[in-house]
Amino acid sequence: MQTYIKATKSLRLIRPLVWLLISSPALFAQAASVNGLAPDQATKLAELMCRQIPNVTSIIESMQITAIDSPPSADPFVSDDVYDTLVRLGPYAVPCLVDRLASSRWMPDPRSEPLLGTPLVGDVAYMILADKGVPDFIPKLSHKKAADLRMDFYFTWPSVGDHRQRLQKAVREWVDAHPHFCRASRIVHKTALSRPKFQMTTGELEAAHARFSLLRPGMKVADVLRIAGTPDATDLLDQHTNQPSENREKPLWLLGICSSARDESRASIYFTERWTEDISRRDPFRDRYVILFFSSEGKFTRMFSNIAEIPPIVPSTSLWQRLIWEQPAKKK
Repeated sequence: MQTYIKATKSLRLIRPLVWLLISSPALFAQAASVNGLAPDQATKLAELMCRQIPNVTSIIESMQITAIDSPPSADPFVSDDVYDTLVRLGPYAVPCLVDRLASSRWMPDPRSEPLLGTPLVGDVAYMILADKGVPDFIPKLSHKKAADLRMDFYFTWPSVGDHRQRLQKAVREWVDAHPHFCRASRIVHKTALSRPKFQMTTGELEAAHARFSLLRPGMKVADVLRIAGTPDATDLLDQHTNQPSENREKPLWLLGICSSARDESRASIYFTERWTEDISRRDPFRDRYVILFFSSEGKFTRMFSNIAEIPPIVPSTSLWQRLIWEQPAKKK
């Protein structure tokens, strides 16, 4: 999807950090012990992340790490827990992303500015598959030249008739014919630990599930904290600099790099299982946690969760815009 990636490159932010990739087998042999997810674990995690595509806040043109057989030299930072996990899961995330191509469910625009068009869940799934190496089929299916297509065409064309199903069919057939296009050798962790640093008991996990199930979008920060308890860490966004006002020397990236575009200025993380010493380097494959997000108006907006027992809270209708900006929701 080179043409599509070039067309959207100016619409995406470059991640404020670089992942150094090891390409030498000799260097790989010297790396720390590797821990990986079993295939069934990776598949379950991918399904959980695909259900949270509406929680994606930043569509970023990645470095195609899933197409490289060598591991990162260090556990990388996570700046968007859904997007980053889906990209790093490599081939395990492809089936559920292809399934989401037919979805016309509303979601907040994950781009940094209100640009052309309004992407839906299926459109964002297509963007993520593009970052994984899937070619762009829309010019061919629409019988148009890629150079003539505006960005909004990628959102308007799929919304007509059976176009989403046709696009899904084309992508699925291509993926079936290219089973190794998104090949990744292993899901890699630099730190080799035999046991987690912290892990809730079954009873504690059940109690956490009961607490988080009481949360509703629109609640005030104080009410949410009274129910959820004290978080393990919190990021606050400085409204003047759009940078974290706490943890400046080591930002946690809980808010993501596009959070200011949707007026989210606070995020708190709660671990039920943690393998890393450094909270800023949370591990989306082994760590289990929820992240609560709040608007600058001090209202609870949504919740990320990679814990199977604790369902996430994701924006599902345009009423979310009224919650964030106190604006009338657009008519569907």
